[in-house]
Amino acid sequence: MSQMADVQAQHQALELVRTPAGGLLVRGMVGFRIDYEGTSIEDSYEIEVVVPEEYPRVPPTARETDGDIPDNYHHKFLSNGMLCLGAPIEVKRAFAEHRTLLSFIDRQVIPYLFSHSCFQRFGRFPYGELRHGIQGVLDYYSEHFGTSILATMRLLKYLADYEFPQGDQCPCGSYRELCMCHGRKVLELWGHQSSQEFAADLIQIIMLYAVLTNPLDEAWWALDDLLPKRYPSLLEFWSANKAGQVEAQEDQRESA
Repeated sequence: MSQMADVQAQHQALELVRTPAGGLLVRGMVGFRIDYEGTSIEDSYEIEVVVPEEYPRVPPTARETDGDIPDNYHHKFLSNGMLCLGAPIEVKRAFAEHRTLLSFIDRQVIPYLFSHSCFQRFGRFPYGELRHGIQGVLDYYSEHFGTSILATMRLLKYLADYEFPQGDQCPCGSYRELCMCHGRKVLELWGHQSSQEFAADLIQIIMLYAVLTNPLDEAWWALDDLLPKRYPSLLEFWSANKAGQVEAQEDQRESA
């Protein structure tokens, strides 16, 4: 891979490895020295960067391989065992600016590793932190748009529906047209995920709040209006979710 020359010029201990299945990995030691609040933090980690088949359209993923990041470190893993480098949409958006292995390592992996080293030394994260799971995704969108939770969900719906009606009034409450207000923020995310991926984020956020409301009351129907157009009603989602919970409980009883 031609990009490895740039990677090894900066990180000589990293090497490109082809797996038995034909996939590509970048493995080895990566080090850094970063000044933080008057202190120079120097550290190194053994990492493995997994290059997906769809690269460079899809960003790589990374893991730490020497156990220096303990299992109880709450920022360590995604569900697939990879390092949680940020909200998925932000990882894709940041990678899209350059689409190179060196940029991914320097701009996403090393800041993550530096954050861990900083947390170990000072007990705090240098860049702040988002909550985990779908709450962290909601935090990211709310911070990106700079809006309330409800306005954030309404703006996210444009991405989930893959629509940009410029004459709409902006959901933020400014009484300005979308294109003259938060439209730019919507377009900044456009294309970094499919409409189905934005829809999945929106549905999970809606369900997060649906469980806190009474079914079929005013707040419930407000959430129902936020569902992507091509998806069933919130009542159908709720019923399916309840059915799934009942089946899981029955399976647990049978296995007990």
